[in-house]
Amino acid sequence: MRQPPAYVGEGSLCDLSEQAATETAAEVAELRRHVAELGKAVRARDDFIVIAAHELRNSITPIIAVSELALKTARDAEGSCPPRVTALLERMQLSTQNFIQRSTQLLDFGRIEAGNLRLELSSTDLSALVLSVARNYEVSAARRRIRLDLDVQDGVIAVVDRLAVEQVVENLLSNALKFGVGQPVTLRLRSDDRLARLNVQDRGVGMSPDQQARIFGRFEQVVAQHRDSGFGVGLWVAERLVAAMGGRIAVSSRLDEGSTFTVALPLARPEPDRMTHEPT
Repeated sequence: MRQPPAYVGEGSLCDLSEQAATETAAEVAELRRHVAELGKAVRARDDFIVIAAHELRNSITPIIAVSELALKTARDAEGSCPPRVTALLERMQLSTQNFIQRSTQLLDFGRIEAGNLRLELSSTDLSALVLSVARNYEVSAARRRIRLDLDVQDGVIAVVDRLAVEQVVENLLSNALKFGVGQPVTLRLRSDDRLARLNVQDRGVGMSPDQQARIFGRFEQVVAQHRDSGFGVGLWVAERLVAAMGGRIAVSSRLDEGSTFTVALPLARPEPDRMTHEPT
């Protein structure tokens, strides 16, 4: 015969309620402790990335200077320097430039994640800056048998962070050359009364609408099978650098027809709070 449930008195209910509250409080405290530990681990990771990237970039800088000097010397020597030596020096220069680019991406990634990205905005000859960066890629374009067309309006002056602009242009050009499959790449700079507009167009593999929607995401590698795909943070960093300067970046693309990245930057100084870009 089924026994009736035991009677629980008022005192017993209070005891059970107090016990449950105590257990819940203990669980909440334990969860908070775990969250605090995870937060410390994430901050330690970000600090390590920043320090490591900074040290790696600093260590390679003298090598770049020496390689550039050696390459210039070889080119100036003309017929007295074997072409094979010049080609090897060009390859070394490209490799060191690629190393610098990747370490810089890691450095800015760590700073953005930690909310420590600081820009130094100043009036800058954007035309001269863009041309200077683009000409550093002429050797890379020639090695890939890609014609690099530069269509840069003279005298475009904007209030920007020079290093941030350099990194954005480097990222867009390196991607265009990487995925351009030997077709011409065009860099164009124009301005109106308010904005400077930079376009980098390739005629390569292109992207689907779904890929375009994800291209500025963190760790996204739309063409992940490419052997030089990198970390997948380059465009993510570029988008945040452009936003921190008060601008915007967009992409237009079709599969097998190429991609065009467009960067719009204000000619005037953006609002003060844009100079510090907090992580999203």
